[in-house]
Amino acid sequence: MTLVSVREEPDRGVPSPPTRFLLPLCVAVVLARASYVPRPLRNDEGGYLFLARHWHAGGEFLYGDYFVDRPPLLMLIFRAASLTDWDQAIRVIAIPFVLVFVLAGGRVGTLLGGRTGGRCAAVVAAGVMCCPGLAADQADGELFGATFVMASVALALSAWRAETPARRLWLGAAAGALAAAAPLVKQNLLEGALFLAGLVVFAFLHERDTAARRAAAVASAAVLGVLVTGGGLALWLVSARVDPAVAWRELVGFRGAALGTIWSSSPDASIDRAALILALGVLTGLVPVMVAWFLGARRGVPLAPAERRTISLLFFFGIAAIAAGGSYWPPYLLQLAPACVLAAGAVAPSAGRAGSWMTAAVRTVLTAAAVTTAAAVVVHAAVPWVWNSQRIGEWLAASKADGDTGLVVYGFPSVLESADMASPYPYLWSVPMRTFDPRQDRLRSTLAGPGAPAWIVEMNAVNSWGIDEESRLRDLLHERYRVAAEICGYRVWLRQDAGRQLAAVPPC
Repeated sequence: MTLVSVREEPDRGVPSPPTRFLLPLCVAVVLARASYVPRPLRNDEGGYLFLARHWHAGGEFLYGDYFVDRPPLLMLIFRAASLTDWDQAIRVIAIPFVLVFVLAGGRVGTLLGGRTGGRCAAVVAAGVMCCPGLAADQADGELFGATFVMASVALALSAWRAETPARRLWLGAAAGALAAAAPLVKQNLLEGALFLAGLVVFAFLHERDTAARRAAAVASAAVLGVLVTGGGLALWLVSARVDPAVAWRELVGFRGAALGTIWSSSPDASIDRAALILALGVLTGLVPVMVAWFLGARRGVPLAPAERRTISLLFFFGIAAIAAGGSYWPPYLLQLAPACVLAAGAVAPSAGRAGSWMTAAVRTVLTAAAVTTAAAVVVHAAVPWVWNSQRIGEWLAASKADGDTGLVVYGFPSVLESADMASPYPYLWSVPMRTFDPRQDRLRSTLAGPGAPAWIVEMNAVNSWGIDEESRLRDLLHERYRVAAEICGYRVWLRQDAGRQLAAVPPC
C-alpha cells in the first residue's frame, strides 16, 4: 500500500476520509481478521466465553459461581457469542468492532489532517488492530474497549468542530456515552473521557471565548451521555441484585491485590515481559509513532492548543496505565492505539522532518501488521503446540461422562471451554487463585471433598511459584487420582473411582 506524499497540504474542508481509500482498506481488514477466526481461542478468550456460558445471578461472585475481574460490558459481548455452540463466534464478532475502529480512525485523521491525515490514521488503525505481534488477532478486552475509545474520540472531535448547536449536542452526548462504556469493557480505558475533558479544560485555559463557549456545550452534552451509560449500569446492578460494593471490590479493588501477588511471586517474569512489550512497541511502530508525535508537536503541528495538548495527554495516560498493569502482556499496547491514530492523522500531512518521520512510522505499523499476520499463518499451520489447549479440551470432551467436572492446574480455562466441562473450583486463572487462595486451602478441600472434579489437567507444575513447597497438593493428587493420558506433553489425571472409556490420544 502506497502512502501519499507527506508534502501534500491537508485539506481541512473534507468532511470524511475518501471512500475509494477506505473501502479496499476495510476489505483487507476483513480478510485479515477472517484468517484469525478458525484458529484456537487463547486462554482469556476461552475463559471469558466459559464464564459467559455459566453466567447467572445469585452466585458467589459477580457473574455467578466463578470469579473474573472483567467488567460487565465485556462479559455481555462474550455472552452474545455464547448464544451459539461455535466457540469461534467471538472472533467473528470482533470483525465489525475493528471496522468501526478503522472508520473512526479515518474520521479523526481527516478532521485533524485532511485527506492525507485520514489515510495515514486509517492505515495505523487497521495495522494496529490486525497485528498478531500485539496479540490483536485475539478477541480480547483491549480490542473491544479500544474500539469504544476510538469511536468516542471521533464523535468528540466531530462535536468539537460541529457548526450547529444541535449537531454538537447529539455528537457530544454520543461521545460521552461511549467514553463511559469503554471502562465497562476494560477498567483502565479512560481515554475517551480524558479526550473530552482535555478538550474542554485546555480550551478554557488557552483559547478564545468562542472556544470556551463551545467547550461548555460539548461538556454538557458529554455529561448527559455519561449519565445514560451510568444509568444502564445501575439498572443492571439492580436487576441482577448485585451490591455495588461487591462489584467495585471484584472489578477495581482486586486489581491492587493482584498487583501485589504478581510482583511478590514472579517479579522476574513481569520484568521480562515488560522488556518484551517495549521491544514490541518499537517493532510494531507504536513507539515510533509516539516519538514522531512529540517531535512534531514540538515543531508546531497546525492544531488548536486544546487538541494538541489533549493528544499528548492520551499518550502520557496510556504509558502510565500500561506501567500500572503489572503483568505486561502484549495486548496492553493496544491502550496506545487511539492516541497513535490521532497522532498519525495530525502529523503525517506536515511538511518537513516531522511529517517524514511520521510517515515512516506509519509504514512501520503497516509492515509489522503484514509480516506478523503472515508469520501467524505459518506458525498456526506448522507449530503443533499452539493447538495444545484445544486438543486437550477436545480429548476430554470425547472421554468424559455426563456431569463430569474438571480443573486445570493452574489457569488455562480455555481447556474447560473446549471440553464443555464445568469446574467445582471458582478461580479459573492463576492470579485470582494465588490472591484469594494462596495456601490452596480451598483447592485442596475441593479435591478432597465429595464434589471433587473427575478430571485434572496439569498444564503447569503443581509447585509453580513455590505454591506447594510442602507437597500437600501433590500428595492429595497422587492419593485420589491416576494419570489417564499424556496429551501434547501434559498429564491428564482421572479420579481413581471414576472409570471412563478413553478416546484415542490425538497427535501433537
